[in-house]
Amino acid sequence: MYSPGGCGCALLLAPVMAAAVGIAALSLGLAALAIILLIVALVLSAREIKRVRAGGSVRTGIIAAATVLYILSLPYLGLFIWFWFFD
Repeated sequence: MYSPGGCGCALLLAPVMAAAVGIAALSLGLAALAIILLIVALVLSAREIKRVRAGGSVRTGIIAAATVLYILSLPYLGLFIWFWFFD
């Protein structure tokens, strides 16, 4: 139907656009969290390598924590980069 005020399509699409903006903000927030986790994992790894090279023993807890942080952050960042920039 035609109305003098214009099409009602904008009113129908407003909730969809609001949901899209919310999902985009959520994915950006998760990407920021994944970057922080990656930085923490890199710092833990660098400190542990420096400690071991100085003659200390390997701490398996730190290695396990860094590994878990890598596993949590890298796949999400890879998918985020793929979907936001290449898809």
